[in-house]
Amino acid sequence: MEEAALRDAMTSWLIAPSGAGCVFAPTISNRVRDPRPDAVGIRHTGGQHRGDFEVIAVHIRQSEKRFTSFSGEASSHSIHADRIYFACYLPTSEFSEEQISVALHLGIGLIRIDRDLGCHRTVPAPLNHPIAKARSDLLYQLGLVSCQLCGVVYSSSVSDDDALLWNEIWADRFGRLRNESVYDRRYLCPDCVRNIRNLSQRDREGL
Repeated sequence: MEEAALRDAMTSWLIAPSGAGCVFAPTISNRVRDPRPDAVGIRHTGGQHRGDFEVIAVHIRQSEKRFTSFSGEASSHSIHADRIYFACYLPTSEFSEEQISVALHLGIGLIRIDRDLGCHRTVPAPLNHPIAKARSDLLYQLGLVSCQLCGVVYSSSVSDDDALLWNEIWADRFGRLRNESVYDRRYLCPDCVRNIRNLSQRDREGL
């Protein structure tokens, strides 16, 4: 089975409500540095009152050969993902008890991809605690950022609806200017920008 077909199957599973229920499954471009996942999903977990989200990384292989070694590679995504899955193409078999034990020991989930490219979650991935900077870096490499105010994830593509804030004073105070240029930045999503504008307009009208 071709790797591209397996990636497409996993991407569909990440987005499907019956799968991971993610709101984004961005394309993995060459911008993404090692360890580079084969598929990524962003799942909103904050309900109606918070902007919390999880990054789900998937390591995909065409067979169960070298299972333990590839499971170790999958676990390397713990630096930047909240949940990690190792997905194997197993057209006629299931994961063995030994393989499940390895996954549980490494803190990764297991997904079996069948001959019809159906994805079956054998072991749910436990919640991981990634390095905050590494997770933010992965999001940025995927073309995504998180709002500094509400915390939701959205596209980093420049638009008139969101806001990019440059922290020049902070960078200067802590010696983070490089060639008199500022690189420290924060993002506000379109919803927060609109809400701030509405609040500002309401305050002006109340004067």
